[in-house]
Amino acid sequence: MGKPFVFPKQGFVFWPVGTGDSTTIVVKDNDLVMQLDLHHMEKSDKPDEPEWPIVDELVRVLPKKNGKPYLAVFALTHPDKDHIAGFAELLSKVRIGEFWHTPRIFNEYKKDLCDDAKAFTKEAERRRDLTIKNKGIVDSGDRVRIIGHDDIFLEAPYKDFPSQWRTSPGSSIKSMDGVALSGTFEAFIHAPFKDDAAGDRNNTSLAMQIALTSGSRTAKGLFFGDRVYPTIKRIFDKTKEKKRPQYLAWNLMLTSHHCSKSVMYWQAEGQDEETYRADIMADFKAAMLDGGYTVTSSHSDFTDEEGKNPPHLKARKAYEKIVPAGHFICTHEYPNKKSPEPLVFSLDANGFGLSDKRQVTQGPAGLAAAVAAARGGTQPPTVQVGFGGQ
Repeated sequence: MGKPFVFPKQGFVFWPVGTGDSTTIVVKDNDLVMQLDLHHMEKSDKPDEPEWPIVDELVRVLPKKNGKPYLAVFALTHPDKDHIAGFAELLSKVRIGEFWHTPRIFNEYKKDLCDDAKAFTKEAERRRDLTIKNKGIVDSGDRVRIIGHDDIFLEAPYKDFPSQWRTSPGSSIKSMDGVALSGTFEAFIHAPFKDDAAGDRNNTSLAMQIALTSGSRTAKGLFFGDRVYPTIKRIFDKTKEKKRPQYLAWNLMLTSHHCSKSVMYWQAEGQDEETYRADIMADFKAAMLDGGYTVTSSHSDFTDEEGKNPPHLKARKAYEKIVPAGHFICTHEYPNKKSPEPLVFSLDANGFGLSDKRQVTQGPAGLAAAVAAARGGTQPPTVQVGFGGQ
């Protein structure tokens, strides 16, 4: 893996953890860090495997409080194994200040949850009970925020859950683990919608825009979990209807469901086959800020073969059409397929961008891709392309 990995002072990190999501958001250097989903694979502990052992890495690089690694927030989009694997181990080794999750975890039959999802649910229930008992006054390590509408709040044991620890779609969160962060951090919640509760697990995913600000510079990332075309289109339509286009803007977009074609190829009721939905791709492109990147958290086995799971080649081609050259990046292709490394997007006084290592590891072709990527926007590039960069 070369030099030991270190966090940026502020920014987004996407980990090569197979086909599964693990995104780290550094809000304040050596202080406040958020983890969005987790996919720790046992085989990634082996030196001959390309996946990174994310729990081990987090334990090593997270800031320390009272001698223990400290994670300000762990946010779960939905309790599928490829978004929660390794959580029990993380919980045993790291102090997690605050949980964010949707009500869906309380509606699942326990038999439908993997062991790590059960561990998350058990800890979330402990925090819920304590929050109710203490009327919302809870310390770091006991905090939990429930995001979304649900009928479970109408009756015990949830009806007395304090309102200050509930967040509805269409509103923002500007704090982490008791620290006010207005002007530095904002998570705008797009979904789940009120009527999502009865849907399949993927389409109850937490969806949000996360914005980081440093001085006059802001970087925005879109995250949809495993949502598919109808609900992602609904997010865009409702947000535009409410005249809030700023919450659709993105410098970074994590492709939903590991680059699934179901984001832009969809078979509606009454149709004989799926069709390409150009409207959602037009929405994505219109909301992209100059030099935007799409990131796919998956192995590099893109295919459209019938019955194969994501990542899909059709989806990759659709995303590549809307971003500058070299700005579609798969976590298991960066900087190369043999030795993938975390993608690190940094925000600082000079702007926002990727310290691109591809030109270092791939020779002239990689350098050309990096230069083309940097030239993709109309503004001066913030991407470091090897001329004095890391």
